[in-house]
Amino acid sequence: MRFLFILLLSVGLTSCGIYKDVQVESVRQLEFEELEETGVKGSIKVTIDNPNWFSVDIIDADIDLTLQGRKITRVRLAEPIHVPKHSKNEYLLKIQGTEANLNAALSSAFSILFSDEILIGGEGYVEGKALKINKKLPIKFEKPIKKSDLRKKKSNP
Repeated sequence: MRFLFILLLSVGLTSCGIYKDVQVESVRQLEFEELEETGVKGSIKVTIDNPNWFSVDIIDADIDLTLQGRKITRVRLAEPIHVPKHSKNEYLLKIQGTEANLNAALSSAFSILFSDEILIGGEGYVEGKALKINKKLPIKFEKPIKKSDLRKKKSNP
């Protein structure tokens, strides 16, 4: 019975136009805490718009991350993010990845030296949860960010 209710609710939400996709509107900053061949840890600052009358939890992501068009790693969301209803806010998403392509990162770094902006991109999916329903949405973005907003976090001695 519960399954039938959830199925009807999900079909009703998507078919009546009640649910609107949550949008990643801008990517403003990318910061690496670790950038090694064995893995990547860092954060990315994004603006997320939730036009719905209910809050959404972003619980997972699987994204191929690129700099200047070159894939540097595949990242996942390190911790879930709560996006309130009818909101448009900036969030700091913690990301982690495996097997960074340092050659591509270095090539991107050389091209970054001669420009004020760099192109950060991603393609994959984001999984959200709302009203006890999980939904995976494809995501693809390519946004310029200022060179000063790409940084490696300084470690404490």
